[in-house]
Amino acid sequence: MSTLKLDNLYTHSKNVGQEPLGFFCGSYIVTLNKQAMAEDEHLEVCRVVDAAIPNTITAELLPGEVICSDGIVRRGTASEVVGYDEFHTYKQPEDTRKVTIAEGREFAKAGALVTFRPDRVVGQGEFALVHGEAQ
Repeated sequence: MSTLKLDNLYTHSKNVGQEPLGFFCGSYIVTLNKQAMAEDEHLEVCRVVDAAIPNTITAELLPGEVICSDGIVRRGTASEVVGYDEFHTYKQPEDTRKVTIAEGREFAKAGALVTFRPDRVVGQGEFALVHGEAQ
């Protein structure tokens, strides 16, 4: 794994000017391309970050979730998973009894678990479901 270069005088030869400007104590005086050095430093930081972070992040599905054909994670009961017609077709659950709304209120007052209007239809043929042992 590469590390960051901390010395700003340490650079790639492509960043050094080709023509010497002069001599000092027997050494060439050359120019450095500061923009190319800054770009190299940025690329080096990107390489270090890329090496430290894994490339793939997988989605963790919660219980009851599925990945749909369009790649979106949805609840297993969503209409996109089940199918629109089946999702909107009412099916009475097992261990329930269908009663009128008035009877459902009485069961609820007695402490029973009651679901009112489970088919989501209001005003026509309304009913309630009494769950469990209170039937």
